[in-house]
Amino acid sequence: MKRILIPTDFSDNAQNAVSFAAELANKISGEIYLLHVAETNHESSIYNTSDEWSRLASATEEVPHMIGKLKEIKLQLEEVKHQQSLKDLVVYDNIELGEPDIQINSYANKVNADIIIMGTRGIGKGKLAGGTAEKVVKSANCPVLSIHDALRNEPQSILFATDFTDEADHAFDPIKNFALVYNATIHLLTVVTKNKFESFSQSRKKINDFRERHAIPDFQYTIYNDHLKEAGIINFAHELGADMIALGSPGKRGLARFYNPGISVDLPTHSFFPVLTVNTSNGK
Repeated sequence: MKRILIPTDFSDNAQNAVSFAAELANKISGEIYLLHVAETNHESSIYNTSDEWSRLASATEEVPHMIGKLKEIKLQLEEVKHQQSLKDLVVYDNIELGEPDIQINSYANKVNADIIIMGTRGIGKGKLAGGTAEKVVKSANCPVLSIHDALRNEPQSILFATDFTDEADHAFDPIKNFALVYNATIHLLTVVTKNKFESFSQSRKKINDFRERHAIPDFQYTIYNDHLKEAGIINFAHELGADMIALGSPGKRGLARFYNPGISVDLPTHSFFPVLTVNTSNGK
């Protein structure tokens, strides 16, 4: 893990993502890539904040409103770039035009990002308006960490909610590597609902098989009953006192094998826990 992409709309939640990413980058000697996506009907292009950007801006004065907007965004990116938490880090900043989720994932691929860390916007307890984060999670080729509130402490307890199938196997290594940075404990969870009842012995066998496949010497696990998978994940995360929730998502293939359709896409924006999602249909 080296390259950290932070999409920002300059909101408080985006600043929470910047603060967390700065701490992570300092731990791993990482590089920060700040990105703002300006929505426009014009053809998408990328502007960096070097002299090349200035020359391009001067050459396109026929659209003064857009140029003025880009200059304003550039100043905002410069403010973020020079804040205290980023002072000792390598930081690149870019502006991209187009649909936010498409351009975020496109730029992540361009810079070969190892993780995307982004803020989500809240509208009340247990509810979030985070459509962009949902869409980014769906198609990302690298893990996505969705953050709402500022983290008080480094993550020490990560709840990995899974059905222990192929998706879990693909997702586990990136989640484990993230946990190792913080020496965090990963707690394995499977949620059983009335609609998809599974005996305790069946669930325990899946967990033990998963443990053996990944040579996990010491681990914690829970089989939890709830009316919905999503509710079970959030409820148990509160009971455990987890610092973060981790999920594997099969992306475009849907999530019916374990969650209600879309749960790993929706969960980052329906929980105030930080949520680390690994897209197992695309992932690195």
